[in-house]
Amino acid sequence: MRARWVVLSMVVAVAFAAGFRPESVRAQEGNEAEVQYRLALRHKAARRYDQALRHAREAARLRPDHAAAHFTIAALERRAGNLEEALTEFQRVLELAPDHQRGHAMTGAVLARLNRCGDAVTHLRRATRLDDEDVPSWGNLGACLRRMQRQEEAIAAYREGLEHNPAHPDLLNNLAVALRQAGRVEEAIEMLQSALARDPDQPQFNLNIATMYRRQNNWREAAHHYEVGLRGAPNHHAAIFDLAYCYEQLNRDEDAIRAYRRYIAAVRASDPDGAARAEERLIGLGAD
Repeated sequence: MRARWVVLSMVVAVAFAAGFRPESVRAQEGNEAEVQYRLALRHKAARRYDQALRHAREAARLRPDHAAAHFTIAALERRAGNLEEALTEFQRVLELAPDHQRGHAMTGAVLARLNRCGDAVTHLRRATRLDDEDVPSWGNLGACLRRMQRQEEAIAAYREGLEHNPAHPDLLNNLAVALRQAGRVEEAIEMLQSALARDPDQPQFNLNIATMYRRQNNWREAAHHYEVGLRGAPNHHAAIFDLAYCYEQLNRDEDAIRAYRRYIAAVRASDPDGAARAEERLIGLGAD
């Protein structure tokens, strides 16, 4: 009887082992990976970023081909400022999913932050081909091309982005900057004037065109557009200083004094050199 029991036990053990195939192990790990990934998303949404990263890493460990988990790790590392770690994970996403649009977009964005614009351009072009409404990628593409002194290519990129995202303020503003940097100032001003005709209070347009008028010594137009732009972007400190300088050139000394004082109050702690420069202007104006 004892021998028969041993034999039966062995048969059950063999049967159990036969049913517990590697595929079952992988399925179980895959399910657990998905649980860990969902936990990562939940923690990320609640801004518990350390917990989110821990769960996302566990999901990727359990299922190394989990592209979404790698993307989440990359996004969290990027948020923490760990750009090299983020880049490694974004590149892993692209190994797993070569046409992952966000993977290309974020790889390009991180490479741009790392000043590797030549590599960034390749990914950003791919991102915009996969989604021509991806405004940040059009913007990053143009910025990289400008940084590489390829101004005409940058202008072309911004124009193409605007074809798919008509009148988008970021792209319009960046196009105007690229045109100015290429020496096409009148064209940039004309473009911004058209944009302001549609949206006269848009801060970016006003501050950008104000800068162009200031460089042409057109103090009156510059001051007007600085005033309008600062209503929508009151913490644009450089524009406050420039507005004060425009007032000074227009002999509007009281306005200039008020603007310089506003600038000093805003930057005294963060930019003492800038505050000192404004204080020198106040002395020149005879302010108390």
